[in-house]
Amino acid sequence: MLTLGMTSCKKDDFENASTLKKLYKTYKNGSIDECKYNGQTVYCAELNAYDAGSIVYDKDGKQIGTCNYAWGQVDAICEQLTDCETVYRVKDNIWGQSEVDKYGLGK
Repeated sequence: MLTLGMTSCKKDDFENASTLKKLYKTYKNGSIDECKYNGQTVYCAELNAYDAGSIVYDKDGKQIGTCNYAWGQVDAICEQLTDCETVYRVKDNIWGQSEVDKYGLGK
């Protein structure tokens, strides 16, 4: 007799869940992109406000760059991010784009 065990997918069963939850607390009225920088996962987050700029965080949630094109501070990392995917975006945003919540952060 073969018995198969079932595993359930946890809501928090994704890479860097604690970092994303922490970023969500700050950027729940904004957006969070998951990107690559030198092969490592990083996050680029911005508030839902004109000229707010964005901040780049490492996988542990430590700030590693600022991308504020409106006010002049643009770190080199901003031009080196690749494979970016929006994993969270608030509904009714200033960008006129659809709501995104890939990991269920807002639930």
